[in-house]
Amino acid sequence: MYKSILVPLDGSQNSTKALDIAILYSKAFNSKVSILSVANNMSYGYEPMPASLYESFDNRAKKIVEVGKKYASEKGVNVETFVKRGNPKQAIIEFAHNKGIDLIIIGKSGTNAFDRLVMGSTTAAVVRNSDVHVLVVNA
Repeated sequence: MYKSILVPLDGSQNSTKALDIAILYSKAFNSKVSILSVANNMSYGYEPMPASLYESFDNRAKKIVEVGKKYASEKGVNVETFVKRGNPKQAIIEFAHNKGIDLIIIGKSGTNAFDRLVMGSTTAAVVRNSDVHVLVVNA
């Protein structure tokens, strides 16, 4: 039914639960699973953020996908991992569109309470704007 599944990970408990569900779907449908972590490069002020902060965001995103890949491997599922820099809402939707993803499995809420408060949740934006099926997982 689903050939290619995307799981956006942000290090939260909800995103790990989404990965658990993706692993189950992968086994049930023999689907390919891609893990994506987006290093948020949005500036919330008028001054650009220092380069070291961007590097820190990139390193965190790389660590998240490495942990996700190891976790999935221990459960018997091989995954491809990707790290993008940008606005997570846009990056997830664009990635799914460009990579031929047919299901996004995403946690209900992530780690960034400020983002949810000010701009609305990433999950809600993905549900509203994605052109593929989206399964929202509540941990």
